[in-house]
Amino acid sequence: LILLIGCRSTMEAPESVNRPPSSNNGAKGSRRQLYVIGGIASFMFMLFVILPQQYAWMTNEMEVHQPVNHNLTHHHEIIETVPVTIVCQLSGEMGNNLGKLGRCLSLKWWLESGAFYNSTNKLGYSARVALRHQQHNKWVRGAQDLQRCFPNTNQFDFSEANNNEFADIWKMQHQLLGGDERVEANSPFHEINSIDEKEIVSGLQSFVSEASKHHAMVYNAASKRNVSLPFLFSAQFQNLPLEDRFHEEIRQFFRFNESSCCKVMADPDENVFHYRNFKKEMPKRWNSYGFHEADPQQAADLFGHLKEGDKIAIVTRFGGETAQPYVDAFEARGLKVRVVDGQDGPADFCFLMSAQKEIAGLWQSTYLTWAGYLGNATRVIAYAMATSSHKIETYNCTGPGLKGKFDFRTIH
Repeated sequence: LILLIGCRSTMEAPESVNRPPSSNNGAKGSRRQLYVIGGIASFMFMLFVILPQQYAWMTNEMEVHQPVNHNLTHHHEIIETVPVTIVCQLSGEMGNNLGKLGRCLSLKWWLESGAFYNSTNKLGYSARVALRHQQHNKWVRGAQDLQRCFPNTNQFDFSEANNNEFADIWKMQHQLLGGDERVEANSPFHEINSIDEKEIVSGLQSFVSEASKHHAMVYNAASKRNVSLPFLFSAQFQNLPLEDRFHEEIRQFFRFNESSCCKVMADPDENVFHYRNFKKEMPKRWNSYGFHEADPQQAADLFGHLKEGDKIAIVTRFGGETAQPYVDAFEARGLKVRVVDGQDGPADFCFLMSAQKEIAGLWQSTYLTWAGYLGNATRVIAYAMATSSHKIETYNCTGPGLKGKFDFRTIH
């Protein structure tokens, strides 16, 4: 176009000059030749300069806006990502809900990791956790504390699976796969609720096998209902094999809101003993539940390696005057003791999490174990009494976050 305009300007300029009539035909012929040359030049310019740039721009735009398939299972061969649901049965207070939700999230991350990739049908899995609260109104405070102290839990509806729709799909699953039709009864893939890692793997393998066979039903269910068919039903607490495997993910998800849930912090050089005092908290049930706790002398022996002048705090919600014998036993060893008493559950949890030295307490207390998982203590002494009907669960963690951190003991 530039060349053509230039040629036209060159020819038009002499038109304003008076010329002899005899030269008019020659000028017209020259003008036609120049127009032809200019047209050819313009065509060549468009062909080799403009169009390649336009094509490159269009190609780049297509590459930039190309939809990206962020496949959670990281297998290039996957042709379908099947949406599945893990229904998480909650119970108790904040510590119990932490334990149960932590397990459900670990199952979700394991399914999405690619470990259970279906090579036959080239299926991957995208898992979603749906919560179901217990019938006792205790769940309300547990949910409120969890959402206040762990902001990432605000994404959940704690009543999502407490409805007739879930009861119906529970029956549908048991009609499809067999088993007890009563909600919360023994469900298909119940191995996922085991404390044994091999059994958990077996349950997940059975689940993805059924999801593969019925994956059209999974899609149909997902499009019409909140809960997929088939689905997983998890009702147990987190255990150490799962915690060890997904420790970093757990810590990232359960970030603690100190400004909303902390009152008093442990000193950097202070050890902490958690005196839960189940006997006072549950006077009618503590014995049948096997919640037996160390007496003052046994508690002092847990910290027998400390030196005279070392500091220890006793944190308790239900201690009162019953904490004094523990103070006496620790002081008899030359330790400097203080009692942190009368706080609510989340504040006690915060105190345990804030400890930077050692913490010790009954292993059946989810506050103690989860403060150990998420907190900064260098060592967690989790004990059980030999008189208890519940035997301690031991596991040698190998992950960088937990290796060597937990010390499990049975007190005779």
